[in-house]
Amino acid sequence: MASNYKEFIKYISILSIIIFIILYYFLSKGKIDLKKCLKAIGYTSAIMVVLSFIFNQWLWKKISLIQKYYYTPNISGIWEGKGNSSFNNTEFDVKLSITQTFLETHIHGVFEKSQSDSFCSEFTYDSTHDRTYLIYSYKNEPKLEYRNKAEENEEGGLNIHYGTTKLEIDFNDLTHLNGTYWNDRKCIGTFELTKRK
Repeated sequence: MASNYKEFIKYISILSIIIFIILYYFLSKGKIDLKKCLKAIGYTSAIMVVLSFIFNQWLWKKISLIQKYYYTPNISGIWEGKGNSSFNNTEFDVKLSITQTFLETHIHGVFEKSQSDSFCSEFTYDSTHDRTYLIYSYKNEPKLEYRNKAEENEEGGLNIHYGTTKLEIDFNDLTHLNGTYWNDRKCIGTFELTKRK
């Protein structure tokens, strides 16, 4: 989520300068004073640490305008639904647990035979079609009883693999998600999810 990092650092820097100037002015009463300058820097740092933490963890989730402006909707929670895989044209259950701050999004997937964890993610906006997506790459680790079969395409066989998922997000309905995925097993698939909590 590099774009959010850049914007976050930019506005935090601007706000820090403003707070420092105000604090220094009142502490020094308009005079040049090194001790008061250092004190203002210390106060500013403490204030910005607290404000940054509050904003990154919680505040952005409460302000829909921020979410829409940065194309970063609050989709944290438990999502469940059905998926379809090109591997033997199979249907499977999907459960995603999404945790978010303003700067980071982590997706944990639970399936019948395996589980997955994202290791990078990014919200993107397609201006041509006016759509927002969450795209993330993941590592999938099968349960031990399904791992390391002689042949991966053997019935029930599954090995550790990597893939990418693309979730389409509708700001007008943050209770449903549609997704597509592809992985290095040369499988592709789709799934539909509903937010449970």
